[in-house]
Amino acid sequence: MDHGRYGLTLTRTVNEIFDPWELSSFINNFGNEYYKLDLLRTISKELQHGVSPRNFIILNNPIKRRYLNFDYVDLTKDNHFFAFQSIGYPITLYPNKMILKISILIRLYKKLNAILTRNISPSILFQASKLIDDSFSDALDELTSAAISKLPKTATGTLKNNILNQKKESESEFNEYLKYDSDIDDYIASLDDKENHYSLEKYPIYFNSFFEAFNKIQKPLIGVYLEEENKVKILCSNHLIKRKETLPELDFKSFGHNSPSFFDILPSVAQVGKTIYDATQEQKVRDAQIRTEQLTQEYIAEKIETEKVKRKYLEEQIKNLQQKNPTQNNEIITIDQDIINIPTTHVKIQAFGAYNQQVKSMNDLLRRNKLVVSEYESRVDQQA
Repeated sequence: MDHGRYGLTLTRTVNEIFDPWELSSFINNFGNEYYKLDLLRTISKELQHGVSPRNFIILNNPIKRRYLNFDYVDLTKDNHFFAFQSIGYPITLYPNKMILKISILIRLYKKLNAILTRNISPSILFQASKLIDDSFSDALDELTSAAISKLPKTATGTLKNNILNQKKESESEFNEYLKYDSDIDDYIASLDDKENHYSLEKYPIYFNSFFEAFNKIQKPLIGVYLEEENKVKILCSNHLIKRKETLPELDFKSFGHNSPSFFDILPSVAQVGKTIYDATQEQKVRDAQIRTEQLTQEYIAEKIETEKVKRKYLEEQIKNLQQKNPTQNNEIITIDQDIINIPTTHVKIQAFGAYNQQVKSMNDLLRRNKLVVSEYESRVDQQA
């Protein structure tokens, strides 16, 4: 059911006005936190609708530009590919051989440019990317040859060897992956077995890097790779596209310097608004639990000694949520309740860990700015 928008009022807990820079910083940071919560919601929905974890990608660097006017990145078009690689290289949720090739190629391009005094044209990188299907080795050769041709006549042999060594490292990384390629399907099946606690240490670089990047990056670019079309569908692209006529994803309806200062905010997604409200209220309960629940205390205080302890804590959270059924009362489903419906166990646990961190980050932001969610209401904005 469409619940429309979910309004929030944030009120300052002290009689202090916001300086202009402070106000601008808060709005920007709150928007980023909101965006990441919406990403978690959307990732959960896509997984529930059958999208394979192999096809989710995140770029290793944050989006620095204010707008990114793409719903899809067409990797067969040079301008799209240029914009894509300018942000960073892709990391997948589960291993994907094609995306790994693109990732290695982009990383080699950036490493070679760091060696050279004159950058290789991104057009050459684009041409090399078109060779990946037929021969990955040829794609690497294309970049390496371009780099060597950029060397001045006075260049030492050391520089050329450095370029060739970078290519060898790229080849070695791909060959290392190929050694495990035939075991990947069996390994994925073991990850999705909730009784299997022994596979957590295996191949962590291929299965843990996605959410590690998500947790570190303030404004990540996440998409779903469409293999047949060689395109990337950008998730939550509506947050990144400049709007002229429609309401923004996060509408700051009003701000007042009354005593105390306040914001009226209207998130476009009711689930995210409800999640933010619930998370701020649950923080009070969580603070009390920390004093009495040793496992919770260890997790919140980041004193976890092993991945098994962390997994056990997250599994308990998921189990408790599964006992609730908000749809029976026609309530708005919050993001954590969406995450528990992710069909793959390993991804569900990782997503829940990211959700916990994101909730903590949102609460920390509100606390630093001395703000509390003092009122809320569910309402439909007719212009949305």
